[in-house]
Amino acid sequence: MIRLLIWAGAVVALLGFFYASLDGGGVRKDARQRVSAPPPVGKDAIAPIAISAAPPSAAIPAPPAPPVAEAARPIAPQAGLTMAVPTAAVGDRMRPIGRGLSFALADATTVPARVAHLACHGEPAPVDRPHRGSCNPYEGDTSCASLMPIACHHPTGAVAPPGLAQDFYKGWTRGQLAATRPVPGTLLTSEPAASARCEAELGAGWCMAEFHDGGGGWGLQGERGSGLRAGTRYWVHINDQRGNCWNSPP
Repeated sequence: MIRLLIWAGAVVALLGFFYASLDGGGVRKDARQRVSAPPPVGKDAIAPIAISAAPPSAAIPAPPAPPVAEAARPIAPQAGLTMAVPTAAVGDRMRPIGRGLSFALADATTVPARVAHLACHGEPAPVDRPHRGSCNPYEGDTSCASLMPIACHHPTGAVAPPGLAQDFYKGWTRGQLAATRPVPGTLLTSEPAASARCEAELGAGWCMAEFHDGGGGWGLQGERGSGLRAGTRYWVHINDQRGNCWNSPP
């Protein structure tokens, strides 16, 4: 009985091993078929995933060039512009400030109200370089840095009032006498420049009064115009001496 049971167990074990061998072979066959089978197509197909190469590293920009020092940059001149050259650079020299000739109104009680009497000895007296206590036609008596009106003459052919005292020192100018606004003598660079100021303020025909306009010297009489008042001196010029702002000795 025992021997019969042993044989039955052996038979069962052999049968189990046989079936196990058959099943394992089928599994391996199915696996080989699945591996070698072509990929499915149509709606069941799964699109292959494209694996691209790794992206290249981003380019590193080159560092900027170092800035050029301002001192090393050439400065290009702009078209149409010129550079001002200082006066000293071209060798020009300013004329030293000289002195000019001046007159003042004389005593108004000695002439009619409509007559002006400008004279070397008028008051106030010059103080910079007077000649014998009065005006200086030879070298100028007043610094050209001073601010004074210009005495102007307009020759009109006017006749002197009856009874007017006249002589070499207070001759009749046969015209009018007037004055401009005060100007520095440094602006009186010539007689024409000074006369142009007379014309600009008083009208055509006016010019800077001259030492000899009365026919003699040292004093002038004429019809009284605008701008003349007591207590100030006036620029006048002289045509035969160096007593003017434009030609006085330094």
